[in-house]
Amino acid sequence: MKIRNPITAIWASEASRGLKVIAYSLVVVFATSLPLIVYVIFGPSDGNPVGLGLLFAGGAMVAHVGFFVGLLMLIWDHYIRK
Repeated sequence: MKIRNPITAIWASEASRGLKVIAYSLVVVFATSLPLIVYVIFGPSDGNPVGLGLLFAGGAMVAHVGFFVGLLMLIWDHYIRK
C-alpha cells in the first residue's frame, strides 16, 4: 500500500470540483490551526500566542469562503449544469 500526499490525492481524485474545493478548505483550516495546537500543547502555560491566533482566524475565514464557494459549485453542477 502506497501512502500518497493528501493534496495530490485530492487533485487526482474523481470527485467533483466543488468537493475538491471543500477538501482544500479543510486542509487550510488544519494547516493554520496546527501551529496554535502545538503551541498550546508544548508551549508555556502563561504564554499568549496572539500571532498564532490571528493566523488561525485568518485561515478559518479563508476556509469558510472556500467552503461556501465549493458548496455553490456543487449546487451549480448538480442543478444547473447537469
